[in-house]
Amino acid sequence: MRKSFIKILIVIFYIILPAICFAQGVQITDTLKLDYRTKESLDTNLFNVFPKKVNKTKVGLVLSGGGARGISQLGVMSVLDENNIDIDQITGTSIGGVTGGLYATGYAPKDIKEIFKNVDWVTTLSLTDKYQRQYLFLDQKYIQDKSLISISIDGFTPTLPSSLSSGQKLTELINILMLNAKYHPRKNFKDLKIPLAVVATDFDKGEKVVLTEGNLSESIKASFTFPLLYSSINIKGKNLVDGGLTANIPVSVSKELGADYTITVNSTSPLRKREEITNPLYTADHILSITMNQLNNSQLQNSNIVITPEITGTSTFDFDKIDYLYEQGRIAAQQQVGKIIEGIDSAEIASSKYFNNFLINPTSKITLIGELPANLNFSNVISSFKDYKFVRYTEIEHKLKMLYRTGYFSSIDAQITGEPTGAVINFVAHTNDVLENVISNSSYPQITNIINDFRILNKNSTLNLNDCHKFYEKLLQALRDNNLSLVEIEKFYFNHSTKTLEIYFSDGKINNLEITGNVKSNENLILRELSFDKEEVLSKDNLENSLKNIIGTNLFRQVSFDFEYNKKKYQPDLMIRVVERSSRNIRISGRVDNERNLQGFFDIRDENLFGTGLETGAYFAGGLRNQYFEFEFKSNQLFKSPLTYDLSYYTGFKNLYEYKTIIDKDNDTYDRTQLGEYRNKKTGYSILVGLQVEKLGTVYGQLGFEYLAAVSLTPTNMLREEYNTLKLKFGGNFDTRDVFPYSTNGSLINFFYETSQNRLGADISYSKIFLNYDSYFPLGRLHTLRPRFIFGSADNTTPQPEFFTIGGEDSFYGMVEDENTGRQIFEFSLEYRFKSPYKFFFDTYFKTRYDLGRVWDNTTDVKFKDLRHGIGASICFDTPVGESSFSVGKTFLIQKGLTQDSFIFGPYTYYFSIGYKF
Repeated sequence: MRKSFIKILIVIFYIILPAICFAQGVQITDTLKLDYRTKESLDTNLFNVFPKKVNKTKVGLVLSGGGARGISQLGVMSVLDENNIDIDQITGTSIGGVTGGLYATGYAPKDIKEIFKNVDWVTTLSLTDKYQRQYLFLDQKYIQDKSLISISIDGFTPTLPSSLSSGQKLTELINILMLNAKYHPRKNFKDLKIPLAVVATDFDKGEKVVLTEGNLSESIKASFTFPLLYSSINIKGKNLVDGGLTANIPVSVSKELGADYTITVNSTSPLRKREEITNPLYTADHILSITMNQLNNSQLQNSNIVITPEITGTSTFDFDKIDYLYEQGRIAAQQQVGKIIEGIDSAEIASSKYFNNFLINPTSKITLIGELPANLNFSNVISSFKDYKFVRYTEIEHKLKMLYRTGYFSSIDAQITGEPTGAVINFVAHTNDVLENVISNSSYPQITNIINDFRILNKNSTLNLNDCHKFYEKLLQALRDNNLSLVEIEKFYFNHSTKTLEIYFSDGKINNLEITGNVKSNENLILRELSFDKEEVLSKDNLENSLKNIIGTNLFRQVSFDFEYNKKKYQPDLMIRVVERSSRNIRISGRVDNERNLQGFFDIRDENLFGTGLETGAYFAGGLRNQYFEFEFKSNQLFKSPLTYDLSYYTGFKNLYEYKTIIDKDNDTYDRTQLGEYRNKKTGYSILVGLQVEKLGTVYGQLGFEYLAAVSLTPTNMLREEYNTLKLKFGGNFDTRDVFPYSTNGSLINFFYETSQNRLGADISYSKIFLNYDSYFPLGRLHTLRPRFIFGSADNTTPQPEFFTIGGEDSFYGMVEDENTGRQIFEFSLEYRFKSPYKFFFDTYFKTRYDLGRVWDNTTDVKFKDLRHGIGASICFDTPVGESSFSVGKTFLIQKGLTQDSFIFGPYTYYFSIGYKF
C-alpha cells in the first residue's frame, strides 16, 4: 500500500512541476517534436517526397468472410478514404482477402466495384473445369463440349477428385489483377501500398495460417477456397483452404501483427433457414457458417469498431447485387465514421509520450523557416491558445500533425517557453523547397503528358508532399491503364540543390523466367504457350494470354504467375508455377432424344504422352442405331510450330430410315411414310496434317483409305453397295463460338473438298464440296440472332454413305432426323433466341427458327421451287447434364407463289433431347 502511495506522489509531482516552475517565473524551454515514420521498404535515397506518417496508433482494417456479402466492404473502404482515415494494416479472410488484397495493392474501392461488375461470377465460381473455348485448340473444344464427367487414372485405377473443381478460373482472375496492380510485393506483403495479411486454413492440420509473403494471388485464392468445392492451394508444403474455417473475423490476427486500433467490417452470413438450402453450394455454405459462427462473436468483442452493413436477405452467392452491397457498406460506414475518427484521436492522445504534460495561460506565435505557401492560412489551422487557462501538450501535438498533414512542410516542431504570466508556444515550421523543374526518362506519350501537366501546374510553387504522392499514384495508374504491368517508378526524388523532381522508370522487362511444378511435362510445352519474349516490355495482355494459353493445354490443374525480385530490384524473375493434372483421363457423357433414344460417349486417352504433349487415345460414341469407334495418335501443336497431325483408325455405322412424301392436293397437306431402314458403314485409316490458325481453327489436308457400305435392314439384310475408297480431302474448320451450347458470339465455319479416284486403287471415283457457315450475334444481354447457311454438291457417282442429309431438331424444323438424303444440299436458317431473366430451376431459353432448304439426288433435280420451308419453337434448359430441349416444328411447301392454294403443309413434328450432342 505504501509503495502505491509513493508512485502516486511521484506522478503528481511530474504533473504539477511545469505549472509550479512557470508560476514562479522560472523560464524553461521545452521542444515538442513529432515522430516521423517512413515506410520500412522505402529507400529514401530514391524516394524522398512522400509524406511521412506521424501517428503512433496503428490502425488495422479487419475484413471478414461472407462471399458476395463482402462486396459491402468496398463501400466501407470508400468512406474511410473520403474521410482521410489512414489505414496502417489490412487483415482479410476469404472474400476479405480478395477485397483487402486489391485495396492493398492500389486499386480504388470504386474501381474494384466496377471490376467485379464486369466479372461473369457464374462462370468464375462454377464447379466445372471446362475452360474458355477461345484458348483451346479445335479438337480440345469438341472433346470439352461433349464431356460430362472426367475421371483421372493413376496407372489403371480411376482416382476420384478431392473436390468438384480446381477453381482455376478464380485463380486466373485474381492472378491477372495482382500482376497488373500498382504495387507488387518485392520481399513480402509489407511492400504493398498498405501492408497486408491474408488468413487461410491448413487443411491437413486444421490450423490457422497467416500469409504475409510469397505468391500474393495464390495466398488470396487459398483464403477464398471452399473445401470440397474447390481444390486446396499448396503453399510451402501446406494444403490451404478458406481462412473462415479458423478465423472468419481475424481481429486477433490484426492485433498480433501490431494493430492498436481495429476497424472490423463484418459481412459474415447468418445461418440459413432450412427452406433456403436448395443446392450443394448453399449446403456447403451452411456447413461453413455453423463452424464459423461460434468463433465470430468473441472476435467482434475484441474490435474497437465493428461495422455491420445492413444486408439481410443477401446470400453468399448474390454477386448480381454489387451496387446494392457497395451502397449498404457506405451507409454503414457513414453512420460510424465520426466515432472512428474520435476513437483514433483518443487512442493517439493516450499513446502520446506527452500525455501527462500541460501548461497554464498559453499564448502562441509562429516562426517559419522557409517561405509560407501563399495558399495556406495558418490562422485557419492553429487557433490561439490565449483564451485557454489550461492546455495539454497533446493538443499542441495534434495541431502540429494537422500542420504537417497539409503537405507543405518537411518538419514542424513546437517550442514551449515558460514565462511569469504563463507560457509561449512557438511553432517552428520548415517549409518545403520551391519546385523549379521536373525531369523524366519516360518514353511513353501518355506518361509524358501527365508529367508535363504536373510541371506546368506546380512550377515555382512550394512543393506539396501530398500532391507529389497523388502524382506518383496517378503515374502508376496510367502505366497500368496502358497495360504496362511491370514498368515501375524506380526513382521519384527531389534534388534540393537543383530544386528538380527527378522521375525515372524501369524498362518493364523481366530478368529471367523460371518454371516450377512441371514434374512430367517438358518445359517447352509451357514456353511455347507464352505470347511474349523475354526481351520485350511485359504487358498485361501478354501475361493474360500466356496464362490462359497454358491453362488451355488442359495439362495443369493450377497455373499462376508471380514476380520475384530477389536478383534485380526492378527486373524481377517471372515465376511460372504449375500443378499438373493427371494426363490420363476418362471422359463420359450421355444423351437421350426421340430419334436415337439412349446414346453414350466414352473417351480414354493420355493427353501428355511421355511429357511431350503428344496425345493418344480412343473413344466410343453412339447407341443401338449409331455407333462410332476411333483410335488416334495426334499432336495439337508440333513443337513450337503451328503444325498439327492426327493418325487414326475408325469404324462405325449409322442407321437411317427411308421416307416418302405423299401430297394430298385436296387438303393442301402432305405426309411422310416410312419405307424402310438401312445402315451406312465406314471403316478406315487416315492421316491428317494441318496448320493451327492460332486457337481459331485448322486448315488441313487428309489422306485416308476407307471401306464404305450401305446395307438394307428391311425386309432382309441386303447389301446395297460397298466400295473401297482412297480419299484425299482438303478443308478448314473454324470455331470461334464463345460458349457451348448456348453461344452468344462467334461463328462456326466448316468447308472441304473431297475426292476419291479409282486410278489410285479405289473402287470408285467421286468428288464433293461442302460449306457450312453458322454465326451468332448478340442483341443486348438476353437476345441472340443466329443465321446459318449450308451448301454442298457432289457428282453423280458419289456413293450413298457419302450423301448429304437434312432434317431434325437442330437441322430443319418439321422434318425428322435425316428425312431427306442426296448429293446436293442447300439450306438457310435464321434463329432467334431469348434467355429468360427468370430461371425454371436452370438457365432457361426460348428460341424460334425459320428454315429454308432441300436435298436433291442429282444436280439435274435441283429446282428452287421445290424448297421446303420450316418453322418451329423450342424451350431449352442449360442443365448440369447438358442441353435439355423440347421443340415442335412444321414444314410447308409454296408451289405457286403467295396465293391461298399455294401452301401445302406437312405434319407437326415434336422433338425432345437431353444431353450433349456428339
